[in-house]
Amino acid sequence: MAKAEKAGTTISPVARRRKPAAPSHRRGPGMGLGYLLAMTPAARYFSFHRVFLLAAFLTLSSFAALNASPESGTPPPVAATAPASTDPARDFPPALHVRIGPDSNACGITVPAGWNPAGRFPAGKAVVGKGGRKRPLIVWLHGGMRSQNTEKGFEAHRALTLFVPPTGYFLCSPSAFAGQEWTGPRGISHIDSLIDYMVAHYPIDPKDINLVGVSDGCLGVIAYSLAGKRDINRRILISSAPQLVLPLESLPGRPRFAQGSWDFLQGGRDRLFPPDQVVPYLRQWEKTYANSRFHYFPEGEHDFSYYAANASDLLKSLFSTGKAGHPAKVGTGAPQGVQSSPGKN
Repeated sequence: MAKAEKAGTTISPVARRRKPAAPSHRRGPGMGLGYLLAMTPAARYFSFHRVFLLAAFLTLSSFAALNASPESGTPPPVAATAPASTDPARDFPPALHVRIGPDSNACGITVPAGWNPAGRFPAGKAVVGKGGRKRPLIVWLHGGMRSQNTEKGFEAHRALTLFVPPTGYFLCSPSAFAGQEWTGPRGISHIDSLIDYMVAHYPIDPKDINLVGVSDGCLGVIAYSLAGKRDINRRILISSAPQLVLPLESLPGRPRFAQGSWDFLQGGRDRLFPPDQVVPYLRQWEKTYANSRFHYFPEGEHDFSYYAANASDLLKSLFSTGKAGHPAKVGTGAPQGVQSSPGKN
């Protein structure tokens, strides 16, 4: 400070408080001027915008490449599409849940493919619908008629969608449960109420009503054929025990049994309905009524799932339709791998 004062230079108090500048890194010869230029505000401004413009250019280039026309050699992206369905059930509209009759019985309805599930005609005014003709009706009677589930009918009939032509039939199913079994008056009334509803609201051929029963549902098919108010065109019974409804000695002399047709699918390994008791009865039924056929499966089980897996072709043939929408006539020979009667295994 003494030297500065001697030279006539005055150092302000602010300058005295400044900290010494940090030492700069050493640079090689010729770098000082370039570094100084690069650090100017103008240089930093243009460097930032150059990076921004480069990023924008690359983004636009990538977008153009992805959307190039076929003429440019790069095809445009194609929207992903689901493969064509191989599941026949997907060809049907979803089931319509309705409650029918004075006690609001839970029923399910599936209309043919192409129909609006809720689309129906006013009561008493069913007319010929799409396709210019009335269609047959299949009523599915489920098993387990003494359970506490009062709404089995909502979806029970959907098991048929794997085996019937999507445009061939109207499908439906009522509900049976403890206290309102198929074999009692109320159970039969539920079947009648549902058929009446279907015929009144949809273009259904009243002369082409068909019943399908599984397990306890088979008892309902027989009970309805005895006491129901409508004639039945075709009946298919899977895992049945007719003697629970009708003793063998009461089988002959039933005029309504001689109408339409009967197909019985029965297994040799049925866990609920003993084959040694059921098979002789069904053989006698086949002998008594010429319009009946007994399809015996030595390894067959009680549940419908067995027949869905092992008798798919037979089930489809039973539900195939002719020109007028009626089931095609099934040949007299037993289907491959199935015996028309037990015989020798």
